[in-house]
Amino acid sequence: MPGVPTGRACDACRKQKKKCDEKQPSCGRCLRLKVTCIGSGQQRYKFKQEHRFSPPAQKNNGRQMIITLDNKSRLTKKETPPFEIPPTFPNHHLTSLTNSFIGAIKRSTDLRYNLWWSFGLFLEEVPRRIGNNEALDRAVDAVTTIHADFCIRRSISVGALSKYSHALRTLSVYLDDPIQAIASNTLCAVMILLVCQAFIGNQGQLLSGHAGGAANILRARKNFGPRDEFERKLFLSLRGSVLFEGLYNEKIDLSPTEWESLVQNDYDANLPEGRMMLCLTKAPTLIKRGKHAIRTGQDLTKLKSEIQPIYEQCKEILAELKTRKTSFEASTPETSSPTFMAQVLKAHYLRTYGLGLTIVMFFNCIMQALNLDDSTFAAESTSFVEETLEHAAQSNVYRPVGAG
Repeated sequence: MPGVPTGRACDACRKQKKKCDEKQPSCGRCLRLKVTCIGSGQQRYKFKQEHRFSPPAQKNNGRQMIITLDNKSRLTKKETPPFEIPPTFPNHHLTSLTNSFIGAIKRSTDLRYNLWWSFGLFLEEVPRRIGNNEALDRAVDAVTTIHADFCIRRSISVGALSKYSHALRTLSVYLDDPIQAIASNTLCAVMILLVCQAFIGNQGQLLSGHAGGAANILRARKNFGPRDEFERKLFLSLRGSVLFEGLYNEKIDLSPTEWESLVQNDYDANLPEGRMMLCLTKAPTLIKRGKHAIRTGQDLTKLKSEIQPIYEQCKEILAELKTRKTSFEASTPETSSPTFMAQVLKAHYLRTYGLGLTIVMFFNCIMQALNLDDSTFAAESTSFVEETLEHAAQSNVYRPVGAG
């Protein structure tokens, strides 16, 4: 079944037989008509059935004898089991779904709408996994449709919400299966549904529910951390969702060792952002201890002495992150327009520094709660808030998705 190139026009223009400008993430015609644009600028392949001449199959006592012609032009016979399942080939639905998803995660897409940039490297590994796990397939179908609606600035369609609902139901079935529940593809489906929620919202609720589900999947395993290269990439995106929700969701009750296994990753173990995330892994346990101490009237001195060094370490890492600003400024002369790589460097700085600001402010809030009579932390908080507002103004150029 060889693949034959069929052009780069989007699905809507193909169906109407109209000229497509092939722009990404949405072509001009779809943007003007406010219709979902899928596959614009993406090379398609049409699978055609190959016809080979071979001798007919013979049957022998209920077993099928497959006759083939070897390299030396001699007829050879190969006996197969009576109930052998024939190999499957890509069907139209899976091919279309894979093509649409590849278009949605293309690196060259504008950072304002770029799924790969906003949600993680693991997305590049997903296309080869399509067709092996229905929960993942439905999640991919949902996020692709939702993203297409989002790119043309249209409210999430009924069809997209229906696909999201189907994905949730399928995931529920997979989570009831002990084997499928701990599979990498099922965990990936959970992460992609978290991506869906980033677009459709969470009905005003603070907690997503999916982050708790991911934590339960990980606890059901023998080893909590990533098991292979794909999961290491997946954990880079998943850890933030689980950890930040775990600060507020008491149902995500992980031990300090489990939190560390979730967050520690070879990709950024020695980088400032990785060290900052490791500092945050101590927060859920410290919050529980602090709440208990305040409720029971215990002495807070010991707890303060533990949190203060972590807070100071976070401020040092934040200063280290700030030095990255000079990297993208040096790579872009004022007289020229920024290259794509320069834009990525700037966006990476804005993202990591924003993450650092968030974590430092979180520990600042804890210190204020434990030191009500000390105005030092309140003054530092004011400085951090002012810096955050300035930082948000700079990040605004990457809205709506790339400024996350």
